[in-house]
Amino acid sequence: MEVEQKEYHFPLPPTDKMLFRKQVQRELDEIRQEAEEACALDKEIDQVQDSAYRDTYLLLEILFDYNVPTADLGWLMDGGIGFEWRSTDGKGIATMSIYGDNQVVYGASLGSTDEVKGTCLLTDLASLVHFLPTLKALSSQ
Repeated sequence: MEVEQKEYHFPLPPTDKMLFRKQVQRELDEIRQEAEEACALDKEIDQVQDSAYRDTYLLLEILFDYNVPTADLGWLMDGGIGFEWRSTDGKGIATMSIYGDNQVVYGASLGSTDEVKGTCLLTDLASLVHFLPTLKALSSQ
């Protein structure tokens, strides 16, 4: 997954969920503006659908509720929104992609042999929650 243009990194989520929601909306508005400008300049770039922004907002709320470390966030050339986490030692990476179809595409590489990947419905919290400890482990490396 290749995140295009500027990556957005949320500061640690505030304890006030309303403040967090405003912060998320502001960041998504900036990403939307940047993605739309890029689409206007380059017809090879797929437009990010409104449903992808809604699904991204929902996923960010889920991650907040499960106290998952914040991700770098950006738009993707193929019409999605990408999340990226990197370990502090530079040896691990995890990604999630949202395209507005109620699915989350995820993957992680925590070293030379430990890889996780899959797809689940955004509304299938059981599958999604199964991946969240991987994100927490990655941030502690």
